[in-house]
Amino acid sequence: MQLLCIGDVALADKTLPDDGWEAPGGIVPGNKQRVLFNWELAMGNVKSSAPRSRGRRLLAHPDSWRIIQKWSPGFAAMATNHILDAGDDGLANTIGSLTRVGFTTVGAGQTQEEIAKPLIWETAEGRLAIVNWVFPETHPDWMAVPGPNCWPGPESAKRTIEDLKRKSDWVLIVVHWSDELFSYPRPEDRAIACEMAGMGADFVVGHHPHVVRGMEIIGSCPVFYSIGNFYFSQKRAPRNRAGLGVQITLRRGQKPEYRMLSFWQKRGQVVRDPLHRAARQVESASQPLHQFQGPEYARWYDAKQASFRKWAYRWHFALWNMGQGDWKRVSSKYLGRVWVHR
Repeated sequence: MQLLCIGDVALADKTLPDDGWEAPGGIVPGNKQRVLFNWELAMGNVKSSAPRSRGRRLLAHPDSWRIIQKWSPGFAAMATNHILDAGDDGLANTIGSLTRVGFTTVGAGQTQEEIAKPLIWETAEGRLAIVNWVFPETHPDWMAVPGPNCWPGPESAKRTIEDLKRKSDWVLIVVHWSDELFSYPRPEDRAIACEMAGMGADFVVGHHPHVVRGMEIIGSCPVFYSIGNFYFSQKRAPRNRAGLGVQITLRRGQKPEYRMLSFWQKRGQVVRDPLHRAARQVESASQPLHQFQGPEYARWYDAKQASFRKWAYRWHFALWNMGQGDWKRVSSKYLGRVWVHR
């Protein structure tokens, strides 16, 4: 069994290409190979009028399902902070559209039972259980029904994981969590990952930060804190365009094995990246995770985060969201400062 985990897919373009995308990473979707992606946005034309606690409501193109239909059969993780942006009807339409073209969804539903239901993939080689949770710091429509599968807390999560471990060969946890754009996980993210590994999780894959973060192996559980975007219509900065693919190989009686692939978003499509930017980012961002633990990491993180907000954020992200004239004017102002700071 081979499962290719890729990042956020958010197809909000006003127009879409005529031809759908081929399955990424050379995967041949079928009984033994599947793609697991984070379906970020609900499909629809009308945004929900209900206020969000933070951030704008965003919609995927109503026909965006046809761009990825060649990836089916596959798996769509839907526990995101935007999945109710088209309201209850938008969620139902999104699940229905993806299901009709061969995808199994996890992490959202119409009833509490559907919302919490794990995804089970079984072949002659073994049985994989996939759980998908969205965390409160991403500001989803919290505990809404219909809605996404919200993090239930460690005690309930432990019961879920332990129950699935008794019934499955492996448990993969897909988490929509943490803050955005910074290349390192929060200290509390690492603490939760450690808890999930201790509960019996075999693999943890993170989404939502929109950049590639580092990874670490806790016990025998690989934890990828964020694999970034695969394709996100409204993210234009270079660090938003690098996406990591984690190809997991599963064999009964063995721990999961993995390899990393690098993708790059350009001109309305995604290609394999010959420069391996995502994999290089993982290597770089993993170094402090290996070096620092506990309070020492928290102190390092706070200092790094303060520096990022003061200098690096402006250069890597804010300038790219400006118009071309503003970008040239402001970049000349900040380039010297950022370069000296580095």
